[in-house]
Order: sequence, then structure tokens, then C-alpha cells
Amino acid sequence: MELLRADGSATAIGAAKRRSVLAALAIEVNRVVSADRLIDIAWDGAPPPTARAALQGHIAKLRKELGDGVDLVTRAPGYQLVAPRAAVDMTRFEDLVAAARNAPDADAVELLDAALALHRGPPLADVASDRLRREVVGRLDESMISAVHELAWRLHRIGRATEAIEPLREAVAMRPLREPLVELLVLSLHQAGRQAEALDVYHATRSRLADELGVAPGPALQAAFQRVLESTEDSPPAAVPAQLPAENAGFVGRGAELAELDRAGDGAIRVLTGPAGAGKTALALRWAHRAAAQFPDGALFADLRGFGEVDPVEPGTVLSAFLRGLGVPDARIPDDPDERGALYRSVLSGRRVLVVLDNARSATQVRPLLPGPGSAVLVTSRSRLDELAATAGAVRVPVPPLSRGAAVEVLRFALGTERVDADPEAAEELAELCERLPLALRIAGSRPAHRTVRSLVTAAADERYRLTALSLPDSGEGVRAALAASYHRLDPGTARLFRLLGEHPGDSVERSAAAALADTPLVETCARLEQLAAIHLLQETEHGRYRWSDLVRLYATEVAATETTAERDRAFSRLLDHYLHVTDRSLRFLGDCARWLAPPTEAPAVRTAQSALTWFRTEETTLHRVLERAVARQEHARACHLALSLGRFHHRLGDRDARTELSRLGLGLARELGDARAQAAFSAILAEDLAS
Repeated sequence: MELLRADGSATAIGAAKRRSVLAALAIEVNRVVSADRLIDIAWDGAPPPTARAALQGHIAKLRKELGDGVDLVTRAPGYQLVAPRAAVDMTRFEDLVAAARNAPDADAVELLDAALALHRGPPLADVASDRLRREVVGRLDESMISAVHELAWRLHRIGRATEAIEPLREAVAMRPLREPLVELLVLSLHQAGRQAEALDVYHATRSRLADELGVAPGPALQAAFQRVLESTEDSPPAAVPAQLPAENAGFVGRGAELAELDRAGDGAIRVLTGPAGAGKTALALRWAHRAAAQFPDGALFADLRGFGEVDPVEPGTVLSAFLRGLGVPDARIPDDPDERGALYRSVLSGRRVLVVLDNARSATQVRPLLPGPGSAVLVTSRSRLDELAATAGAVRVPVPPLSRGAAVEVLRFALGTERVDADPEAAEELAELCERLPLALRIAGSRPAHRTVRSLVTAAADERYRLTALSLPDSGEGVRAALAASYHRLDPGTARLFRLLGEHPGDSVERSAAAALADTPLVETCARLEQLAAIHLLQETEHGRYRWSDLVRLYATEVAATETTAERDRAFSRLLDHYLHVTDRSLRFLGDCARWLAPPTEAPAVRTAQSALTWFRTEETTLHRVLERAVARQEHARACHLALSLGRFHHRLGDRDARTELSRLGLGLARELGDARAQAAFSAILAEDLAS
């Protein structure tokens, strides 16, 4: 008998009779218990003359100890404990069991598990009243045993009978001659592959029935016994799957990643995550084959096709294939995916199997395929699978591009040592053009033997044809196809942002510039940038700034062409206005009287001279590229404005050559526009630079 506070700590109840009074009231929660009955219970039918006064004292003490939401009120002819039914374990147990009766099997299992978790040892063990224990304990034990029977039956129906073994053992120990309980225990042990134990339980019960009651087991228990016997005679030994594909030839490097996978420990969920073409599958197979001896019960493998031209594989389909690989006949594989998952976990219970899930789309796709304790999981994905890390404790191992040395070794394997050694400098250049991605390196190395490494560099160096050069001519497989698979999994809004990033001339973008480009609110834009980063189309280099590789930039430029010319022009105009606004605003903090355009979107935080210079240094290359593109797009008025603003920044930084070049460009633009004021400003700057 325990009285718990809201924080879970126990409150001392005190005198033994007070404990008996509280127990009697709690058992009848929200019902009046007469004073005579409470006296009878507290003094076990032999109360002294002072019993009524003593009862009042116990009631007064209990009122002080009861917490919020629980009241002990006086109601003729006695007292009533007023509380939510969930505040008393016994009534909460009853309510959970009642709710389970009409619930689907999986929900019923959760409800019954919660009900049985309330059972923490013999009921009323520390209550002094023999009378109360005689009245209540048998009923409570029977309720608990009935709940165990219901739980075991439900678990058996959904293929999770293994989970019922321990509760059934306890129930059978309490009611050893109750055959329905023994039957379920025998069948549960059988489903867990523990045939010897199932037979022992049957024979022990048969002997006890004969000794104590002089009867034989009933038909249902005998049928369970026959089922175990038949499976023992006919079943083949448990299958040991060996589903790992062969390793890729020419695997190079990845020592740090392999060591990190080793450190993850037994039973860990390991996730290899990285950009398309980084060699995640090859790394997974290398580690899986090396670690195979740690998993004597075999290895399962599935390509989940999370990023590809066809739809991702449904977890239920994979479960069916895994169960077949584990030796489960088709007739035993349930139609319901949840039941299939339960059977999968039951079959793997007590076994050490490695489960490799390649090319996963999301945590939702992976979670039903996770086995129970003892087995390990290795997942590869372009997605970071944040949810799997947060909810299942997955250990993520990033797979970046190869080191330069390792990348050249891949080329050496693909092209041959002779071709690489003939021009090692070109081999390094080709490795960088492939961004040291194994997929791109292998495709570049698949070209005919008469092609020199330098000729491959020349072909890949032309940005117009680089993605084609890194694709296989027959199948089209390659970097473009890999990036397309990621792109086509984006939601429409994020896909539009990715396309419009193809209009950005830099190699990185700050979030407010991306918001201007897409003409979307900053909060919405940030969420979409994060989606792109989550599947490695972008990389967040610092808070709010995202970088993309050259190959991603080239692909973004390709898909940007699917937008209308008018939409692309509007997007670039918004981006140009954004940079003009932030440039002019930053110059204000440097004491310059630049025009300050009204902000088209939210802008980065520039509030001091130092932050203004820091912003310019970060964006300098991008600003010059934006200026070049503005000139090419005939945006001469705004290009003239931007050239003047950039020149002022370079003046503050002491870069006279850059300011002179910008002033010459601006003067030419001003003359084309017929802008006399701008011509005068640029002419004055040029005169000052020439005179100094």
C-alpha cells in the first residue's frame, strides 16, 4: 500500500490501522464506506470502545496527507474518498483492461501492458487487516491473471507471442492447473523456437493434473502439445540468411569511417549519411563483410530505393522478404504489416543478425524494419535521418568526399596505373573536377583506353558538358541521374527554391538572399533550405549560410531552365535588389552617404561598421558575380548602382585597383544610360585614383 505525491515520491502513511482504513477507502474510491465497516476492517472485528474516536483521528491525519485532487469527505453513514479513478492503481487497472476488450489487437496489447505494469508485488502485503486481504486479494489476483491471459492471446494473434512468455510463467505459477494459461505458454515457447521448454511445461502440467486431480490434459492443451511435437519432427533448422551483395572491387580509403562504425558497439543502429555518389553503399558492404563474424545468425540486405526513379519499397514488402530469408513459410507470413513486423522481431529474438538497409528515404521507412535487442542495423541514406537519431538513438557516420590521395587511387584502379602515372597532375585535377566522389571518379575512369587523363580533364572542365561527361552514355547513370533522384523527392515549394538557386551566381547563399530569390517569407525559406541540407543538396557551413558543390550548382542551373524566362528574370531582379539594399545599408554604418533602397525582404543583421565589413568580405565574390550577371542581363541601372557601392567598399579596404576597375565599368554603364550624375561620380573616382 503506497501513497504517492505528484512528483512520485512516497508519503509515509503511519499507523497500521490508518493504512488499513486508507486501503478500504481506496478500494471503494468514490463510494461511501460506512464507519462501522472501517472499524471492523481496522480492528479485524474486535474493536475497543474507543474505536470510533480513534477512526476519526485516523481520518483527520489522512486528510492532511492526501494530495491535490483527492479529498476525504464525511458522508453518512461514513466516509468517501473522492478522486479520479486513475489516481488509484486498482481502478486504473480495471479501466485499462475494460478499454482493451474492444480495441484492435495492437492497441489492446499496449493497454494491457500498461495495466499489468501497475502490478508491483502481492496486493495489500503491508496492510494489517486479514479481513480486507481475504476479501480483496483473491479478486485482484484473478483480475491480473485474466489480464495476462488476454494479453497473451492478443500477442499470439499478432505474431508476438514471445513477449507473453514471462507474464504467462508468472500466471501459471499462481494457477498451475489452469489449462488455458498453460496452453498459451506452450504455444508461445513454441513460436519462440524453444520447443524443449514447451514440452517440459506440458509434461509438468500433465503430471500435476494426474497427481492432484486424477485427470488428463484437455483437448486444447493436448493439441498444443501435438503442434510442438510435429514442428520438432518436421521443421528444418533455422535458416541463416547470407544476403550481403559482393563488395565493390577497388574500394579505397575510408579508414576513419570504418573505425567509427566499429566504435558504435553491439546492437547499435548505424547510419551512413552523405551526398549522392559518395560511396555509402560500398562503405556499408565493406564494413558488413568485415564484421560478418560478429553475426553468426546471418545477414539480411534490402535496397529500399529511397532515392530513385521508382517509388520507395514499402516496409511491409521488405518484411515479407526478410521473413522468407529467415525460413518462415509464406503461409505463416501475416497479411497485416504490423503483424508481419511483430513476427519478424519474434523470429529474430535471441539471434545475432546484421540487417543492412541501403538507400533509405526516411525514418518512417526504416523504423518497422528494426529488429529487437541482439541484432544490429546498418542504414545508408542521402537523408540525415534526424528522426531516427532522435527517437531510436541511431549513430550517424557522415560520408564526405574522399581525400585527394584516395580519389587518385580510385582513378588509378579505374584508368590503370600507367595512364595516371603518365600525368599525375592531370589525375589530381580530374579528381577535383569529380569532387572526389567515387561515383563520378569511376565513371570518369570508364572512358576508352586511348583517352589520356588530360583529355578527360579537358572534357570535364567545360561546365556546359561536365554532368554529361560524368554520366554513362548507354544507361544515363551517373552524377546527373543521382542528383535528379534527390531533386525529384522534394516537395513542390522546396523544388522551386532549388531551381531558383540555379540563378544565384555564387557558391553559397545566406538565408535572407535565398528568401529574396524565391520571394517567400524567411521562416518558410529557412525550412526549405534545411530540407535541402537534410538530403545533402546543400551544406550548412555556418548558421544561416548554405553552400553547394559545383556539381550541384551545375544541376541546379540545368533544372532552373525549366522555369519560364520571366520567372527567372524576376527572381534575379529580387536577388539584385536584395544585395543593393544590404550593400547600401552596410555603407551607412561606414559613414558613406549611399542610397538606401527599401528592403525587398528581411535582410541579414548588419548593425555596426565591423559587421558591415565582415558581411562584405563574406559576400565579396558573390557580389562581383552578381554584378557581372546584372550587366549580362542588361540590368544597367542597377548594375551601375552596385558598381558604385562595391567601389566604396573597396576604397574603405584600401583596394584601389578593384575600385578603379569597378569605376571604369560603372562609367561605361552610366554613359550607355545617359546618367550624367553617375558619370560625374565615376569620373571623379577615376581622377582621384589616377592622381594618387
